[in-house]
Amino acid sequence: MKKLTTLALLALLALASASCAKLEARDHLIKGQTAFKNAKYEDAIGHFQEAMKLDPNLTMAELYLATAYSQQFIPGAMSAENMKNADLAIKTFESILAREPKNVSAIAGLAFIYQNTLQYKKAHDYYLMHSELEPNNPIPFYAIGSVNWIMVFDKANPPPVDEQVKLVDEGLANLDKALALNPEYDEAMSYKNLLLREKARLTEDEAQKATLTAQADELFNKALETRKTNQEKKNKAAAGITMEKK
Repeated sequence: MKKLTTLALLALLALASASCAKLEARDHLIKGQTAFKNAKYEDAIGHFQEAMKLDPNLTMAELYLATAYSQQFIPGAMSAENMKNADLAIKTFESILAREPKNVSAIAGLAFIYQNTLQYKKAHDYYLMHSELEPNNPIPFYAIGSVNWIMVFDKANPPPVDEQVKLVDEGLANLDKALALNPEYDEAMSYKNLLLREKARLTEDEAQKATLTAQADELFNKALETRKTNQEKKNKAAAGITMEKK
């Protein structure tokens, strides 16, 4: 009986200790979130790291930690410290996916950091995963189209012509999905215009080339008009003006 009582007490102490650790982890998470919102990323990283030590399964802390690393990364800067932040962001997002393979936030985070480190093929693959997990979200479909254009338009290291054709067609198909979900998506219109011009460049049929160029011109103008309208809506919303339907 004494042994059983001792074991029970030890179990209760272990549970209490674990509960305290989780509470302390959440305290660090909240402090880290506050620092993150105030763009104090170094402080935020410290709190998120402490939260992960106390509760390794606290996914929210790990997501914030990875995002804080990515916020520290400056696109285009090739210093060792800068690239270290990119690597840490990637490793942390990958750690989340090892436990939760369908974590949309981690997938979107990896796509973002890969695009900003010019690893466009990897970015494309993660945007594709994102689109499959959120088929009603226009953003990943737009992202696929924009990244495909970047790869096709790469003058320094262009893909083979047959791959360019596939990238253009895939990009256009995904931009159409983005526009079907959000007809006022002016950025999607802009990239569809750009991909139509690449499609025109890649075709040898002069009539098709002229048709594609005309479609691109029309979309270019529509994108400008839609962007102006969207900006006006944002300005009115910021000023507290609402448009009432009559």
